[in-house]
Amino acid sequence: MNTALGERPAKRVRQACEPCRRKKAKCPGEQPVCSLCARLHQTCTYAEDRQRPGTNVLLQAESTPAPASSDTSVSQTLEDRLGGLESKMGQILDVLGQNTSRHEELPMSAPHMMTAPSGPMALSTSNQLTPLPMWETVLSVANLYLTYCESQPLPLFHRETFLTSIGTRDPEVIYSVLALGIRFSEEHQQSPTHLTSRISGYTEVARSLVMKRVLEGPVELSTLQCLCLLSLVDFTNGNTHRSSVHSSLAMNLAQCANLSFETQGQLSPVAREERRRCFWSICLMKRLHGVEFDNVDFPDGSCPNFPESPNVPPQHCSPNITEGTRSTDLQDRGIIAYVITLSEVFAKTARYVRRHGKPTNIPPWSSESEYSKIITLQMEMESHMPYIHRFKPTNFSERTLDELQANRDYWGPFLLNQFLYHTILCLLNHPLLLSLSLRNFRSSIPEIFLQHTSDLISSHTTWIIYFLNYFEERSFLVSDPFLGYSAAVVATIELQLSFTENPTIREEKRDRFFKCVRFVQALGQKWPHMARMANRLQRLEDAVSATYQPESGAQNKSLLIDLSRFWEILEYSSNSDSDSARRMFGDSLYSNSLAFTAEVSQTSPLPEPTRMSTQQGMSQSPMPHYSLQTPLGTSAQCAVDSITASQPSDLLNDEFSILAANFFSQGQEFLRSSDQREGFGNL
Repeated sequence: MNTALGERPAKRVRQACEPCRRKKAKCPGEQPVCSLCARLHQTCTYAEDRQRPGTNVLLQAESTPAPASSDTSVSQTLEDRLGGLESKMGQILDVLGQNTSRHEELPMSAPHMMTAPSGPMALSTSNQLTPLPMWETVLSVANLYLTYCESQPLPLFHRETFLTSIGTRDPEVIYSVLALGIRFSEEHQQSPTHLTSRISGYTEVARSLVMKRVLEGPVELSTLQCLCLLSLVDFTNGNTHRSSVHSSLAMNLAQCANLSFETQGQLSPVAREERRRCFWSICLMKRLHGVEFDNVDFPDGSCPNFPESPNVPPQHCSPNITEGTRSTDLQDRGIIAYVITLSEVFAKTARYVRRHGKPTNIPPWSSESEYSKIITLQMEMESHMPYIHRFKPTNFSERTLDELQANRDYWGPFLLNQFLYHTILCLLNHPLLLSLSLRNFRSSIPEIFLQHTSDLISSHTTWIIYFLNYFEERSFLVSDPFLGYSAAVVATIELQLSFTENPTIREEKRDRFFKCVRFVQALGQKWPHMARMANRLQRLEDAVSATYQPESGAQNKSLLIDLSRFWEILEYSSNSDSDSARRMFGDSLYSNSLAFTAEVSQTSPLPEPTRMSTQQGMSQSPMPHYSLQTPLGTSAQCAVDSITASQPSDLLNDEFSILAANFFSQGQEFLRSSDQREGFGNL
């Protein structure tokens, strides 16, 4: 044992002080104040004079006066840090089942080792030891987390005090922060296998610690924070079922602890802010993963205040005075508040997508339809957002890479807000979903509705492409995985519209499709579920291209495609992921029917809106009068017969399958390619 750290007692004391008992740390036992509490500057009490339990470690850290500035204070700070690490390691080793002799032999001056958890949820390498980095490495990874993960998407921690308080946080939070932040460490990029092992090891240690806390108590704010982070880690690793379990558990605990109320207790501003951020991070996590709920789901419809938000970064040039003073009557609740608000609309849109375009008796242009209600809600929420956070007044297009990187705390939520906004409208007006949902209305579709949906798709796909070009031109590292999902949605639309006989349009749409795929692939280097998303896009393109013949006069202009390839992309979070279910459930619960089934249906494409020709005054092609749900013609039937031999019989016989030729070759006018960055429909 290093003598600089002092000799540890050979036997455990009969009675531990209250702080050491709560932390399950090995208490030296001195009275009235033990040496461990003295080093940590915390109140040391024993059972006979017990104070009120449950004091948050974050509050204790804040109430501790800073040491005087001197050489002695530097040594004292180092001693405090080592004392904190000793306490945390004692707790970790007790949780993971280390025996007393192993606990006492562990050198505190070396990287700490621990045994990974065992049981059904353990890693395949459960007998290996998982190292905890040296404290300098922990701080470095925590800083990476703060730069690339905080508010991208979850605004979980108080940014200004996060690094200074990391040493006082519970170990499960530290391990989960490591599991997220280490993927942005340059030293691990050369060895993906080693990085994956590290992430898995940190994740499993954090999971064991937090589940023991949930089962045995006491549950702290850090417990909910850890569950949030673990939910994000599992989701991005493709374990969507386990991710849902963690986030639902966090939500349930938050409601039981009345985290949805503004507390009336004596809390410091930082502690109060972290309570708010934890609650809204849980809400944001659930909504981004497709769970719909709003304030009415909480008691009395109440909820805490929104988290604090950074201000818009200053501009080097003078903004337009007239534009900058618009909507000054609106109270600015901060960019994070508007992300949280818009996530409610996205959750409703995710439910709309999960319907897979199932027709109803209410047409989408009706004010009573789900389509209209979602668009109305989005416009209502947009009307309450101050102009200062919209695209034009932020002068985003003129920002340099250095400006973006230095102010990621603002630009991260800003970009998430922008991508949420455009993705919602792309999903609502997706040509495939609309074509499926309009099968019951045949030729009664209003012309204005066709123009409306065509214009929305044109505008909002172009916006997403604009941002992707912007990131590429400035070499800006995007770290929020949701932005990859947005690009994947646009990719399915661009692919769909690339199957046209017009070679110019076809080439343009395919270029945009592959741009989206490259963006998703780049995010896949950090987030495994984005790598899988890129592979799904490639498989979708291969399946469609294999049978489509765009040449004019070709006999076979039809193709058969499994729509499940679309659903596995359009549904950001799906419980139909059979791999995730297989990892989560045993034989008594696992069902192979969870996977998407093949879907085939005989329909026709949406009619094209009639538009004025720029050269001839009126389009030479009148609006085609397609009959939705019409029987296949002879040529189409021959096309199906020609590929029957190469298709699985269960795919062709399934009544929910689709003849994909109906959703391709929409024509030049369906999606105009003009750049509308200064036009309507953008935040």
